Amino acid sequence: MNKQIKQIINILSPYWGIIYFIILLLFTHYLWNGVVKGYEGREIAIFGIDLTTQFHSLSIFTAETVHWFVRLFPNTDDFMIEGTRLYFENGDFAVSIIPACTAIKQFYIFIAIIAFYRGPWKKKLWYIPLGCVILWIYNIIRIASISYLTINHPERFDFLHEGVFRYIFYGLIFLLWVIWEEKFVKKAPAVQ
Repeated sequence: MNKQIKQIINILSPYWGIIYFIILLLFTHYLWNGVVKGYEGREIAIFGIDLTTQFHSLSIFTAETVHWFVRLFPNTDDFMIEGTRLYFENGDFAVSIIPACTAIKQFYIFIAIIAFYRGPWKKKLWYIPLGCVILWIYNIIRIASISYLTINHPERFDFLHEGVFRYIFYGLIFLLWVIWEEKFVKKAPAVQ
């Protein structure tokens, strides 16, 4: 039995980093779902504390940032904003920015993964904020793309929002972890 366990450990040893990443990802995801209530809707509470106003302000800021970003491109003068609603005047679909659209959950997951993963803390202190900026930029591009790609095709929303762009989001978190693992963990000098 011990020999079989050692064989399994030897087979899995090149994958410990990925296994640990997946465990951290799942743990943080389910912890978030257990602690945060209403994140997918309009009202939000963490540990029973109502933070709806704070998250609504963040939703407005996200909507304004997306609106500003889209308006940088030509022929987007008809891209409108009303509070947290984004839409093209000539389109028949609006995107509403709710707390789940602010990328706070993805920030939390990324921060937890890097914070609880091995590696030098001095480098974590700048890598975590940099990773959050990258995730924020991607989130703005994601919402802008969904807004643009659903102008006259609201049926695309679920495929884009729940499918393509969500998987890219988590793929980006994985890529940031891979960079951390390859550039900062594997190249770090061994501590004696």
